[in-house]
Amino acid sequence: MKAQFVDLHAAADYIGPGAVEVSRYQNEITDIVRRRGVFGQRIRQVPATGHPSRFFEQTGIASPAAVDAFVDPRNIVAKVASPSRVERSVPLKALVSQINYNLFDLEVGAQQSQFAYLQAKDLADAVEGLMRTHDVALWNGNDTSLSTPATAQYFGAAGQIEAGGNTTTIANNASIVD
Repeated sequence: MKAQFVDLHAAADYIGPGAVEVSRYQNEITDIVRRRGVFGQRIRQVPATGHPSRFFEQTGIASPAAVDAFVDPRNIVAKVASPSRVERSVPLKALVSQINYNLFDLEVGAQQSQFAYLQAKDLADAVEGLMRTHDVALWNGNDTSLSTPATAQYFGAAGQIEAGGNTTTIANNASIVD
């Protein structure tokens, strides 16, 4: 057995008669980071059907005009109406993130056993960070088309609103409240 003397002055917070206090941290890190964006939390996400992902979009409901809808109750004859649906497709987009664990970090984490959970937390945080990027891109993505993408990003909601012509300019002195 080999004995070794070490100097605790550098590591100790307090050295006194019968006591040596060294820095010890709580096992959990207080995490106050906001994870997801508001817009991304509100969008209902559905699994893709493939690449491209295909779906139907309903563009109208069967709503007959008043002249066709109101009929004589003793002679009911309905005019045929049907909803309108359009087949659509969107190519899939890929988001990636990477976190590297080197052998030194793995060994130190295994030996200390105190911060081993950090590796799992860092991995979970990497996924959450990626989802945060996803949420921001849902609104601000810089692509210009859903069907024929020009970039690897999403066609953000703001761009879709602008491309659809659903914008207006309000003068500085105009009131938008009645």
